[in-house]
Amino acid sequence: MRGSIERWLAKNLLLPGETLRQIQTFILERIPPLTPPKTAEEWRRRAGELRERLLREVVLRGVPGEWVEGEVKAEEAGRIDSGKGYVIRKLRYEALPGMWIPALLYEPVDLNDKAPAVLNVNGHVGPLGKAIDYEQLRCINLAKRGMIALHPEWIGFGELGGEDYAHNKLAYLDLCGVSGLSVFYLAVKKALDLLLKHPKVDPKRIAMTGLSGGGWQTILLSALDERVSAVIPNAGYIGMACRAKHPEDIGDLEQNPADMIAIADYTHLTAMLAPRPTLLIYNAEDDCCFRADRARRSVYEPVRPFFELFGAGDSLSFYENKDPGTHNYDRDNREQLYRFLNRFFSEGKGIDEEIPSEDELLSFEELRVGLPEENETFKSLAVKLMEGLPELQPPEEEKEMKKWRKEARERLREVVRLREIEFEGEKVGEEREGDLEAAWFRLRSREWTVPAVAISRGKSKTVALVFGDSGRAGLSELVEEALKEEGRVVAFDLLFTGECVPDEGDVWKYVQMMGAVGERALGVQAAQIGAVIEWASDELKAKKVSIYAAGRRTTVAALIAGSLFPKRVDRVLIRESLSSLKRLVEWGMKYEDYPELFCFGLLKLFDIRDLMALCAG
Repeated sequence: MRGSIERWLAKNLLLPGETLRQIQTFILERIPPLTPPKTAEEWRRRAGELRERLLREVVLRGVPGEWVEGEVKAEEAGRIDSGKGYVIRKLRYEALPGMWIPALLYEPVDLNDKAPAVLNVNGHVGPLGKAIDYEQLRCINLAKRGMIALHPEWIGFGELGGEDYAHNKLAYLDLCGVSGLSVFYLAVKKALDLLLKHPKVDPKRIAMTGLSGGGWQTILLSALDERVSAVIPNAGYIGMACRAKHPEDIGDLEQNPADMIAIADYTHLTAMLAPRPTLLIYNAEDDCCFRADRARRSVYEPVRPFFELFGAGDSLSFYENKDPGTHNYDRDNREQLYRFLNRFFSEGKGIDEEIPSEDELLSFEELRVGLPEENETFKSLAVKLMEGLPELQPPEEEKEMKKWRKEARERLREVVRLREIEFEGEKVGEEREGDLEAAWFRLRSREWTVPAVAISRGKSKTVALVFGDSGRAGLSELVEEALKEEGRVVAFDLLFTGECVPDEGDVWKYVQMMGAVGERALGVQAAQIGAVIEWASDELKAKKVSIYAAGRRTTVAALIAGSLFPKRVDRVLIRESLSSLKRLVEWGMKYEDYPELFCFGLLKLFDIRDLMALCAG
């Protein structure tokens, strides 16, 4: 019997690339279009509305007031006199209570008048962080040109390296209902605040630039904060449609935060820069992401009309780097920056060529600022936020349970964004061996196809739905157990398990994109379970349906489905489940391994035991 069951479970039922195409379509259909306004004033109004919504509904969602309020706190930790016409001041500032950011301020000596300033931010540069050579060369050159250059350390790199600063661990905060994106935003927003406090900075001449993740920081802050008056991102972002089609363009979780794209795509963010001077730098043969040809079509060409509405068509430029053409902020790209700043900040009077400064580069240790021993991290912040969660706990009095369950189910539907679906079953084969019968089905809705095999021994009025993290092919023991108990089994693969794992790209990257367009992968999985419950009840004439699930990911989906489809589900049996969602944080579990579980705000309202209580009645 075991051999037959294993063979039946392993039979492939989907077409090559079928799930990938469905995921891509699911995402693409939810990207809001960028509709051109009729007047510049109309776009000013709409852009202002988008800023307000993005800050309220995405960037600062659930964020404690004390993280945002008040003036930036900063302290000086040292000073380096270059002897070359500039000094480097070592600073650290507080992005939010208890999280300090090291920064370097490059100042020209003997500044008499107000000077332009540039906020420089780096991307995924590894251990060197702000000390990497091309960042130093750029900041030194800016200072030699009479500009003040501030370079904060980016979370996850340099002095802020370490596992608990890993970018995807922002999901720990999301889980608690606090925007993890807020940490990235506040880090650069407070850097801008700090720069503007400088007595010699001209607030009307503030530029921001960076490569890769630095380019992403540049578009995020500049779109949301009009105090940035000139914007120069380098290979930092692209529209969601390109991300869905090109896995190398997807990026980390901060670049695809929950619900952002449902409000505004990166094309919208670029249009929100109008009419400010903007230079988009991309690289012809980029070996990382965001190749110039794709970026031009995605975030430049659609945005030109917005600048032209303001009579500022000349303020938007696109530069395609071909030397070296890879993912870089090397000399050619730096000189494009200098030329651009000379044009808009110095009336074209400065020199465009780089001033050789290689012999002035300093080591990581020479540029070290230092941090408090107990500097906050994503994990430490989440541990504090988890205290007192979940908020929506079951009452102790049984008479109050009915009311609690009703409210809890409504809130759970909202948290996982459950949108019920309906499956139609297409039988694609059947087989009998001894007293066992097997039939294979492709269960199809408008958006999804789920592969399933129904195995039965004789006639039974009950059916067990079996699924797990490993996919149905690895669940023969659980299927045998369910078959013995229930007499009939439907084993199937949920989205992102078994056959329903996309052919290319990482699961976690698709999960975050689904979240970014306003959906939740966990809710889709629960909806698929619900649709299989209904199909089994109607088509297989099952009087009772039980759920058997195995694995840390799919057991949570099972409990949610059991909670939200209680009339059809007799019982839910789970194997290898987490005892609490708090273990995700306490054990330092990676978003990449359990992406669906980091559903925004889930732990704020529910833990595992609460979902069990919902399943029980």
